[in-house]
Amino acid sequence: MRPSEIGQLDALLNSPPRTPPPRTPPSRGGVRDGSRSWLLRGLGLLGVAVVSGLVWLVVMPKDDPKPTPSPTSAPVGEFAFERAPQVPEALKDSQCAAHAYGETKTFLTSTPCQQLTRGLFTTKTPDGRTVYTSVSVVRMKTIADANKLKDLTTRDGTGNVNDLVRDGAVQVPGLRSLGSGGFAARQQDRDVIIIESDAAQRSPTEEEHVALMKRISADAFRLVPELG
Repeated sequence: MRPSEIGQLDALLNSPPRTPPPRTPPSRGGVRDGSRSWLLRGLGLLGVAVVSGLVWLVVMPKDDPKPTPSPTSAPVGEFAFERAPQVPEALKDSQCAAHAYGETKTFLTSTPCQQLTRGLFTTKTPDGRTVYTSVSVVRMKTIADANKLKDLTTRDGTGNVNDLVRDGAVQVPGLRSLGSGGFAARQQDRDVIIIESDAAQRSPTEEEHVALMKRISADAFRLVPELG
């Protein structure tokens, strides 16, 4: 070995060990920057979610609001009717012939009905007189029988179904029946509707009285559903 090489080796062996450079700890600013970065990312994701929700609310299909059904009201007519206090509910019977007279009674005896439903109502004339209106519904077993009964009751002198005043169910001073006032009849399938109206206080003339009572009876057809 050359003297120069020996000298270099001695220098290496006798030199103090080198201390590694100290590690620089991460600055607090770096941690803060990392936290801020994650915070910004979270806010960004939250913003995307909010925007997505708003877009969904805008484009999502919407059900049209259903209109609130209006309450069904009874048909409005010319006269205001009220149930007679003496008969607060409709009277029903299956023996129609027992509540009829004349040829109508004979017909209902040989051709029995299925049911008789009767009600009594009151109203006022324009000049304040009280009018009683009887509404009778005769349900026959067939449409053909109903047609025969309707034709019979609309002819003069053939009798009729008793109104509740004639039948004695109601006492009205000055009236023994409603048959001398206004009459109206109508057929609906197996039902024959018979209406009679009269007032104890008559109109100035008989013609005027009958005409007014007929108007009232014709207006009372809308009361049939109230009989139940």
